[in-house]
Amino acid sequence: MQPAKFSHIFRPFLCGLTLVMASPFSVFAEREPPIRTGLWVMQKVSENAGALDAFANSIRANHQLTGVCLNVAWKEVEKEAGKPDFSAIDKFVAVLRGIGMKYQLCFKPGASTPPFVYADGAQSFETRVTNPHRANFGEAIVIPVPWDPIYQRNFSQVIAQLGERYASDPLCVSVVLTCANLLSAEMHLPKHGEDLAKWKALGNYEEKLLYVYKKYTDEWAKAFPRQEISLHLSKVLDLPPQFCERVIDYGLSKYPTRFTIQNCQLTGRREDTGMMTYDLVQKYRDRAHHGFQSLASLAHDGERMGSIEMAVLNVVHAQGEYWELWRGDGLSVETSAAVARAWEEGRRLGYDAYKKKLISEGEYRAKSMRRGNTAQTSAE
Repeated sequence: MQPAKFSHIFRPFLCGLTLVMASPFSVFAEREPPIRTGLWVMQKVSENAGALDAFANSIRANHQLTGVCLNVAWKEVEKEAGKPDFSAIDKFVAVLRGIGMKYQLCFKPGASTPPFVYADGAQSFETRVTNPHRANFGEAIVIPVPWDPIYQRNFSQVIAQLGERYASDPLCVSVVLTCANLLSAEMHLPKHGEDLAKWKALGNYEEKLLYVYKKYTDEWAKAFPRQEISLHLSKVLDLPPQFCERVIDYGLSKYPTRFTIQNCQLTGRREDTGMMTYDLVQKYRDRAHHGFQSLASLAHDGERMGSIEMAVLNVVHAQGEYWELWRGDGLSVETSAAVARAWEEGRRLGYDAYKKKLISEGEYRAKSMRRGNTAQTSAE
């Protein structure tokens, strides 16, 4: 019969296909479940006892939250070289351990780099705060040049010390991939006025920055071997989106089950398709774990943040796995409950049906035509 005549040709093909489908590395294999899900809240670590008490009371009262993102300024932890004081972090962690709540560590260099690093000889980069929403708008600040070896030696050392102290805690499930930052944990670097000319004078900053991100992807992953490694996306200087993609591709190639990308410019003004970081999340959403961070408070009406419902539409459209709320929203039982209800409805209906619902109720606002990130769509 005709099929038998060609069976010897098809048999190797079928056997190979079976092996590919059975392989744990197959493109058909189910992706590992996300390390983080649900609603999270951002919380700055402070030595102020009153701030700790207020946090403890609020976090215990809010049952909508899955976890807390602890934001830590490096210069407030290590004031003397080689002698970090983790006591403030420990106190906040103790509150979370008391209620069994997960947490993320966001340890920030950039403008939060301790003065001793520069005194030790690290090369500095001087700039000014350009975000009008910040209290220190216009203020002169300094950051380390990210590839400076003295800065890297000191930062690498404290990352290792953080890992020794917190990596074994089962409630510590995530760390932020910081290394080349300005004021936040996002990938921002100064790029206004004379900033770009100063970067260009330092040589091929694209390749140097790529080396820095690869180095610290590995260092954070080594110090925290079972935690999520979260990259906070943003436009880097004048580099194209492909720079971020190179960083993402490296992270996924080395740590495919842990490497996570995050959009930190979530608002509810309109659909965010057309924003660089949102489009990157959409591009990688089937390959990389991903989530969102609200740019500011959704609890107050205004053009900057828009509505909870439109923010939900953006999260649902990108199939976001987790959502970090601005501190006031996350510690408010009322606001976080409103977000949780809307998000549950959006996930249940799906993007198309939820969008139709918002249109019928007059709550829908059209897609953004923006490209890149501006001061109004960034924490910087």
